[in-house]
Amino acid sequence: MNEIYSALFAPIYEKLFGLYDSDFSLIFDHLYDKGGYIEFGLLFILTPLVCWSFFYYILKYPYGRIIHWLLCLIITIVVVSGSTYGVVRSEIFASNNEALNNAIADASTNYETYVSSLSLKYAIFNGLLSGVWGFVCSLVMKRFSKIQIHLPF
Repeated sequence: MNEIYSALFAPIYEKLFGLYDSDFSLIFDHLYDKGGYIEFGLLFILTPLVCWSFFYYILKYPYGRIIHWLLCLIITIVVVSGSTYGVVRSEIFASNNEALNNAIADASTNYETYVSSLSLKYAIFNGLLSGVWGFVCSLVMKRFSKIQIHLPF
């Protein structure tokens, strides 16, 4: 089952965003094999669903304005970006993959520098994905809300 989800989410990051670099294939193979891409995908899908469900169905503030909607969107993006950054770092640096750990420890391979920049790239791209997905969720959820029916527009 993990293989299916990894195969679903990995192309989003590796192909669509062009993050795959064959010189550092140990990192990408590790993320694929250990379910890192599944965690990234679940973060950008589930976090906006939870945030927008709270905004449209739990928050009982009928005088919401566009600023409240934007705040929810920004909070979603920041939470997903921060969580993704932490997940990437923990998946790679706390790995039990001996070959990957040796490559990171060897300064001549530049793995450690690459992982640092890769963590930030994953965080930015996942934040952007969550923003787009959150916007779509918002448009759908507002139709069924009894309180925030006028937001975002």
